[in-house]
Amino acid sequence: MGLIFEVAAHGLTAILATWLGLLVVTRARRAHGAPVFGLLALLLVVWSVAIIAQRMGTVPEVKDGLNAFEDVAAFPLPAVTAHLAISVALEGRPSRIATAFLLAAYAIGVGAAFQAVADPAHPIVTTPPHWEPFGIPGEVLGWGFIAVRAVMFAGAIGWLVGALRRAGDDVPRQRQLKVMLLTLGIGVVGGMMRILPEEVGGPAWIGVSLIALATVLAVYAVLAQRVFIGAEVTAREFRASLVVGLGVVGYVLVLVAADRAVSALIGLELPIVIALAVVVTLALFEPIAEAVRRVLSGPSAIEPLALAPAVAGVEGQPAGTRGHELLRPALSRLVRTFDLTGAAVVDNRGQPTMVHGRLDPSDDPHARLPLEAADGHAAFGLKRSGLPLRPAELDLLRMATTYVDAAIRLGERTGAHETALRELSREGRAVEAHEAALAEALAVHASGRRGLYVYALGPLRAELDGEPMRRWGGPKAGSRQAEAVFAFLFDRGERGASKDEIVELVWPDVDLDRADTAFHRTMLGLRSALAPARKRGRADGPIEFGNDRYRLRPDVVTWSDVAEFESLLQRARGSAPDERLLLLEAARTLYRSELFDDCPFYGDSVYVEERREELRERYVDLLIDLGALYEERGDRAAAADASRRARAITGRDPDVIASRTA
Repeated sequence: MGLIFEVAAHGLTAILATWLGLLVVTRARRAHGAPVFGLLALLLVVWSVAIIAQRMGTVPEVKDGLNAFEDVAAFPLPAVTAHLAISVALEGRPSRIATAFLLAAYAIGVGAAFQAVADPAHPIVTTPPHWEPFGIPGEVLGWGFIAVRAVMFAGAIGWLVGALRRAGDDVPRQRQLKVMLLTLGIGVVGGMMRILPEEVGGPAWIGVSLIALATVLAVYAVLAQRVFIGAEVTAREFRASLVVGLGVVGYVLVLVAADRAVSALIGLELPIVIALAVVVTLALFEPIAEAVRRVLSGPSAIEPLALAPAVAGVEGQPAGTRGHELLRPALSRLVRTFDLTGAAVVDNRGQPTMVHGRLDPSDDPHARLPLEAADGHAAFGLKRSGLPLRPAELDLLRMATTYVDAAIRLGERTGAHETALRELSREGRAVEAHEAALAEALAVHASGRRGLYVYALGPLRAELDGEPMRRWGGPKAGSRQAEAVFAFLFDRGERGASKDEIVELVWPDVDLDRADTAFHRTMLGLRSALAPARKRGRADGPIEFGNDRYRLRPDVVTWSDVAEFESLLQRARGSAPDERLLLLEAARTLYRSELFDDCPFYGDSVYVEERREELRERYVDLLIDLGALYEERGDRAAAADASRRARAITGRDPDVIASRTA
């Protein structure tokens, strides 16, 4: 009885893995983890078929060969399982730790498979005869191999648990991860029961049955929770695949039965029935497939399935709700990727029609990008770190809104006349191109950045190699004093600052000797904080000294919001209205408040006032220009918001300011 259950479970696993693996690989090959899922399905199929053939076969020589296939497919399975879990959990390029973990896992799995093929008489098991390289006891090696595979499975579960903790209030993402955890959890338990000796792990059919159950849950994860193919396979396409697949299976069974019946009746060993059936199938396949498609799709079906990525999940819904169905997962993914406080879609009257997370559109700054198809704009909050979105990050958001705009427009036209199908197909390919570019850009962004990034338009903040600067001075220097010195040098640029100026700013009431000691100690601490791994041959490090003045080296600051703010304003001059609007919006998000708003010592000094006033006036001019551009577009809510902010800064009517500067 146990043999029957084992073979049945392997058969179900092989069938489902074949169907689901092909479905994912052919429909969602660009999704994170889809190729890995295809490899996992392939290994499960080879493993299950090899075991079925061994259990049911009668030729000993064939059984030995099939045992090699079983080992080659089974040994890499833990590594591939961990790879799949990491791909789903990280949604981008794996970290260094994850990469090292996977390299080690694959090396062990492939090495074990190679040993099984090279020396099948001495497998890596706990009971003799077993492999004993370099005098290592075979039993110890066997249990060690079991433990290593358990660590691989534990790593897979651990990465998914970590992703679930980071999901926050993203409910769709939480559901996907919970289903993946349940699926892999059951599969891991079944896999470990099969890996352990039978006296410990129990009968083989129990472990295989759990693996088959995990495969069934994988079908639910892929088709119901939209893991891998949620944005690429419509419900209609799934029904067609299922019906056609079952039909083909039934057709083959009928042919085999008919061929055996005819052979027994007339005593002919030639497969005449199957040969004639193949000819008939080739002749009638196209008209039969067309008829099945019409029955499944109905009279208003979209002919080219290339359009499926744009309308998946929203077909058949009222036009007003299709945009929301496309926007909701897009907002969720963007908020999660950039770690934003929230995002919203705001109509031309200023009313939010969709909100994800926590976003108050009256807060400033927040990113605002126009949406053509949604009659309004998308608003994105600050990063949870409190820093604004950089222009490079806004470019990614712009790519996302471009994709959503194109997808919405395509979705709204799915009921159009047959003559528009070719144009819709071209737009579908454009949506796929936007999606591929966005996915690649998000993966690059997730890999992190190097260098010093300075945010001075508002409270002074900085990031060094992706980590916030929390202490500006060394262990013997005050952090506030070092921060003031950095702000002074950063603002002065090539002019630099003398020692007397810095001492007068930071230590005005300290006697000369103590101030001199504090100055040099602070300068040393600041240099160490800005370049902790600088070369010993460079005495000054990131701060140069010449002509009695201290200066930041030009290559110390990789990027600053002040320089980017001025560059965007310069590029906006003479640009076309649409491009000008995007550039000004990118500049607006950088201006959190006054230059060096809360910087100790320097923020309250006379040195900063002139530059602060200059940037404030440029920001007011930016708001006035934005108000005019939004007024031309008919977005009254955005225009009023820009005017209100300009009035709050100057205390005057923006129209009066604009007329005086015209």
